[in-house]
Amino acid sequence: MSSPPPPDIGFNGHNGERVISRILLGLVALLWSAGLRADVLQNNYSHAYGDIVADARAEQQLIVYNTVHADPAVKDILADFHRRYPFISVKDTDDSAALTYKRFLDEIAAGRPSADFIWSSAMQEKLINDGYAQPYSSPEMPFLPSWAHWQDLGYGVTLEPVAFVYNSRFLTDREMPMTHAGLREMLRSQARKFNGRVALYDPEKSEVGMLFLSQDIRVTRDAWNLFDTFGALDARTYSTSRDILLNLIAGNQWIAYDVIASYAVEMKKTHPELVIVYPSDYVLTMSRVGFITATAKHPNAAKLFLDFLLSRDGQTNLRNHGMGSVRADIGVPRGQARLDAIRTQAIRIGPGLLSDLDSLVRAQFLRRWQQTRSPA
Repeated sequence: MSSPPPPDIGFNGHNGERVISRILLGLVALLWSAGLRADVLQNNYSHAYGDIVADARAEQQLIVYNTVHADPAVKDILADFHRRYPFISVKDTDDSAALTYKRFLDEIAAGRPSADFIWSSAMQEKLINDGYAQPYSSPEMPFLPSWAHWQDLGYGVTLEPVAFVYNSRFLTDREMPMTHAGLREMLRSQARKFNGRVALYDPEKSEVGMLFLSQDIRVTRDAWNLFDTFGALDARTYSTSRDILLNLIAGNQWIAYDVIASYAVEMKKTHPELVIVYPSDYVLTMSRVGFITATAKHPNAAKLFLDFLLSRDGQTNLRNHGMGSVRADIGVPRGQARLDAIRTQAIRIGPGLLSDLDSLVRAQFLRRWQQTRSPA
């Protein structure tokens, strides 16, 4: 008796379709698993990191509130992140620190969906202190200096000096002082020439301005003498570094004080008349802080985004847009000299900054600031 024919395992009919489906599903699973392992190995993360990636894949979305105000840099970093994790759809908003702070608190109070990740240069310390951040120990933490993270709650993402900037159409390098005291003396001795020609932040409208000016006072009480000089010369105040620099380019003002240097580095590419001065007595350095919100609906996607920002690839991307890296293994932006650590005053991330955001301290500072604008 002849043996029965073997079952049809060809690629015709329903059996064949089921076989093909199983093969394709197996290949997809294999490729996805290989992708997770490649990401883990590429960044020297533990194999458990694959679980975070898998959970982020299930979340599918990430909502970022940023106050960075650097469109090319933010768009580029988000595009790079999406290329690495194409299964995550990113929704990004860019507004002022004060409006972002209010929006976030209003949404949380109303029980509405809000940010998974906040990336800002001001106000974030109070949100972290008030319990709106969830802890996450990033695998990139060993590469960060101690000042660049607040335990495992908030992380400094950039290292950006605060500088003087002047328009070389109106001043020469011989004329432009290199110290805060030298700037004060030049402005006092040539008051008529520089009346209305200095630009700086308005601490009443800008949280960043409040931060920088109050940090100047922390470094030296002599800063009030400089601020009084600004008031006497009718210095013009603005809400952002971009506004300050645009007025400098237009020739409305000639000298800018306490500007975030990364903006000037970017604008200098198309406006070579801008000259950046890193003061020789001290240089403030700021960091844009990121944290995962305690109410995040997509916490694993937020973890991936934070780790990407802190990774070599993310930090190199930011460096290429003029923002300094918090990592020691990444060089400084093109056009920026490496700063002398002895004269660098880093604005440390943590509870120490909260005193500058305290309503009473803020009110006291602003009362004294008003005196500079209306000298007796």
